[in-house]
Amino acid sequence: MLEKNLNDLYFSQSALIAYQNCPLKFRRRYFDGLFWPADWGGDEEQREAIEQGRIFHLLAQRYYSRGEMLDSTEIITENISHWFERLVEFRPFHENGTFLPEHELRLNEHGIKIVAKYDLLYITSTGRIIIYDWKTNHSRPKIAYWRNHLQTIVYRYLICKVGGVYSPNGLLKPENITMIYWNPKFPNEIEPLPYNHNQFLRDESFLTKLIQEIKSLEYNDFLATGDQKKCKFCEYRPICHGQRALQVEIEEEEMDFDLNWESIDEIQF
Repeated sequence: MLEKNLNDLYFSQSALIAYQNCPLKFRRRYFDGLFWPADWGGDEEQREAIEQGRIFHLLAQRYYSRGEMLDSTEIITENISHWFERLVEFRPFHENGTFLPEHELRLNEHGIKIVAKYDLLYITSTGRIIIYDWKTNHSRPKIAYWRNHLQTIVYRYLICKVGGVYSPNGLLKPENITMIYWNPKFPNEIEPLPYNHNQFLRDESFLTKLIQEIKSLEYNDFLATGDQKKCKFCEYRPICHGQRALQVEIEEEEMDFDLNWESIDEIQF
């Protein structure tokens, strides 16, 4: 049963992060099917922050789908309205390129399956691709945090592998890919993360080895992390330790459990 599940599973960056943080957490979530709503274990402030982020992502999707601005009759908070105004100023919608909001892609190559959902893919008329990812959390980690983050690794690698279909000549070089994390709370803090061939080869090797490692494990091989700090903020603490989590840490990049498998563009090799 486990072998079948592993062979069927498309690995998102959330799944890979879960495994790296705690193999047992990965098993509980992706094999045992134990997953609570996003706001489980959080306090009122955390739930409100998650809801504001969700609304902002929906507004961004609508704007880049049809160029729709906010309607004065819409009931949204003043904060979200300001965020949206900053978004429009930062990355205005126009007809000179292709905007693909909330765009899902997956790769299936030699048993390595990867899936990602992009907040926004912007394709220029010359075939360059900019990956935009919206963050609405309170903190602003240094760019080094995102440069080496699994989300950056997965997102740039995947679009490089399958993005040739969006390029005029059918080929997307790593050098034509850039990723930008942007937070409307800090609109002027922008540092693009370009890509290159050496990084692509490094990411391919890393992801292949990591996925092969996971697929080589038996069910009981998914052991708990020894880092008790991670346990204190994990939603599975009641199961593992009989204690409620102090507060479940929820990253925006973990919120991809609702991928619509039927609408994903698959590039089959």
